[in-house]
Amino acid sequence: MGRSIVQGEAISELLAPALAARSYSLVRARLTAAGRRTLQVMVERLDGRSMTVSDCADVSGVISALLDSRELIEGSYQLEITSPGIDRPLMNAEDFKRYMGYAASVTLNTAKEGQRKIQGLIVGVADNGIEIEPEGKREKLTVCFSNIGDAKLLLTDALIKAAGDANR
Repeated sequence: MGRSIVQGEAISELLAPALAARSYSLVRARLTAAGRRTLQVMVERLDGRSMTVSDCADVSGVISALLDSRELIEGSYQLEITSPGIDRPLMNAEDFKRYMGYAASVTLNTAKEGQRKIQGLIVGVADNGIEIEPEGKREKLTVCFSNIGDAKLLLTDALIKAAGDANR
C-alpha cells in the first residue's frame, strides 16, 4: 500500500470519533497532491440537516486541533471542509442502503458486461455488494464492493424532493 492510502486511513481513523462526538459524520477525507496540497474533509450532520457555515467552522476547529497535535501530514497543506452535497459520493454499504431506490453513477475498477460506468437505480444492497438496475434495462447487475472505484448519487427530481423534505 502506498503512503498516501495509509496516511488517509490514519487521518480518517483520527477524525471520525472526534467528529461523531460533535454530531457530525465523516464522509470522506482526501489528501490531494496536485499543486498545493489540500486535505479535503467531507462531513455531514448526524441529524440529517444541511451543513451551515457555522458547522464548517466548528469542524475546521476540531480537525485543526487534532492534526496539529499529531504529525500525520508532512509539510504544509490547505484544509478544506465541505458537505457531501445532494449528489453525494456513496462510500460504503450504509450509504447505498440509505439511498436505495435512487439513481447512482458507479465507476468500476474492472469492466462488467463491457461497461466500466453504470448509471441506474440502486435496487439492492448485500454484505458484499449492490444490485443496480441500469437505465433503460429491466435486468439487475450485481456489483461487488471491491469492484467499485467510485460511486455517487445522480441529481434527479426524486433526490431533490427528498432533500427538500429532509430539511423541513
